[in-house]
Amino acid sequence: MRSTLLFLIAYYGAIIFPSFDAQTQTALDEEPFMILQTNLQPPYQQLQDGILQGYSITVLNCAFDRIGVSYGIAIAPRQRNREMVRNGQADGFFLARISPLMDEYADPSLPLALEKWVWVSGVDQKHSAANSPTPESLVSVAGILGSNEAEWLAEQDYQDIAKVPSINSLISQVLIGRVEYALVDKQTFEAARDDMGYDASQFNLTFERYAPLVVYFGREYTQRNPNLIAGLNDALRNCETLPMRLEDWERELILRQQLPVIREMARDPELLAKVKAELAKPEMRSGAVAELDQEWRDHSLRGATSAKATETLQNPLSTVLATFHDIHADNMAEIFVFKASGAIVGMSRLTSDFDQSDEPKFKVVLDQDPDQIQIADIYFDGSTRAFLSQVTVPVVDPENGKVIAAMTVGLDVSAALRPDS
Repeated sequence: MRSTLLFLIAYYGAIIFPSFDAQTQTALDEEPFMILQTNLQPPYQQLQDGILQGYSITVLNCAFDRIGVSYGIAIAPRQRNREMVRNGQADGFFLARISPLMDEYADPSLPLALEKWVWVSGVDQKHSAANSPTPESLVSVAGILGSNEAEWLAEQDYQDIAKVPSINSLISQVLIGRVEYALVDKQTFEAARDDMGYDASQFNLTFERYAPLVVYFGREYTQRNPNLIAGLNDALRNCETLPMRLEDWERELILRQQLPVIREMARDPELLAKVKAELAKPEMRSGAVAELDQEWRDHSLRGATSAKATETLQNPLSTVLATFHDIHADNMAEIFVFKASGAIVGMSRLTSDFDQSDEPKFKVVLDQDPDQIQIADIYFDGSTRAFLSQVTVPVVDPENGKVIAAMTVGLDVSAALRPDS
């Protein structure tokens, strides 16, 4: 296990260095060591008994351990963190949203987590919480000083922006009516609301957008260590990710708006003809699917395409799926079809693996129920570099009503699950 040190930097600039043993000192002498800036952000990362813990820290520890890099964490206000990376005083900063401002002087990793931003208003608010405020709205909005949300509000040209020092202050100002709407991550808001002893019934929440959170590395550091981000991204794909559960309204939105379109694609006569043509090909020998799946995965991790993947991408079924994808590109990140063995027989773009028989979606083709569907929770997909909810439906032969394959559509949640999508 690689060593991780924590430095607490107070607002007045004092630094507390923890003690560490000879083994840790040896690790620092022999391995590259970096300093990453961050801020406390429950529930993603918070101090427990003086130790920084949380989901994002677990993921980072996993990734850096895989690539053999030791790192230290310095806690400071978010604005200071960004400035330290800009000035070369720190190697990187997390958790940060993808930002054109930071792109000017830093390079991002793949996402560590996904935030769900919501507008929070009081239930006694005279404005309807059903309508999100827009930059043209004559209402007051608020965000936490230096936060991802406050930066985004400024970029979107919201005019009357109140910037408060903490999430607790943000909640208090909403309740007393000093601000009409506050933009905040849903999990962060709920954790603070519960800690403050308030009830959910006191607030209205309206979804605004999803925001992936990354590690930004200063360009000075990445120029000295050009392979760091690629190695870290490969490691992140193999570290445990935390799916975000679909809320009831999101699942209902998929059922109402997206599922009819997906079912229509699965019944398309041209698609059915191409699926049948692929199924008519000779079956693979025993064990071949596992071998091809491993080769497929190995190539995909390197950003390459295996021979079987290349062959599949070029077949007529994949051409049909690519056409569907082009039509629905705003909402759909990928579309692929797999047969009863679990092997993919067509895809709109390269997938991360070939064999689907070890995944929950395989049940759709296994159960032979023409009415079955599966809607998966939100996760980050390395092959599309997007946050997806996979919707899987049966492909049914209209001549006999039998399920002959299954089709999976990866919905890009940032677009497909917006109420106005």
